[in-house]
Amino acid sequence: MKKLQIGVLGWAGKEEYPVGNGPTNKELEMAKEVGFLLAKAGVIVITGGKGGVMEYAARGAKESNGTTIGVITGPRGTSNKWTDIEIITGSKIAGLDEVFIPLMCDAVIVIGGGVGTLQEISVCYRNKIPIIVMKNTFGWASKILKEKYLDSRKTVKIISAKNPKDAVSGAIKQAKTK
Repeated sequence: MKKLQIGVLGWAGKEEYPVGNGPTNKELEMAKEVGFLLAKAGVIVITGGKGGVMEYAARGAKESNGTTIGVITGPRGTSNKWTDIEIITGSKIAGLDEVFIPLMCDAVIVIGGGVGTLQEISVCYRNKIPIIVMKNTFGWASKILKEKYLDSRKTVKIISAKNPKDAVSGAIKQAKTK
């Protein structure tokens, strides 16, 4: 059986956001713990390969001797230092990477996030990829928690998790029953 691939979606690094916005230290630590627990469970961790939540999730996975994949526009070698495998899209179209990332995943865990995260969530929803959202985070994660579904089609029920352990166990369970 193939290893599960679970994406960790959320804020890019603080370098991409104006002062006072972007990921909080609490969200970054959540991402690190999520990555660690996913890798400990034998899951391949997929991210967008940049800073912020993506970097911390990959770092946590590496601290647990896991495998990490980053989907980036390129060039080769531009992902964060915790990324093992770079998938280079080469796209110059903003947002195209956010289509590929969810399609590589058996489930995703969302920690905060801006417009790129919103796009990834939408792709997951439309393709029936399980979505686990961390409570007590900001950005799109907090906005979509107000709803159980993104629209009246009720394609995928959005599940909330109160902590990284619950997020990881929920994502693994959803991925296996998908």
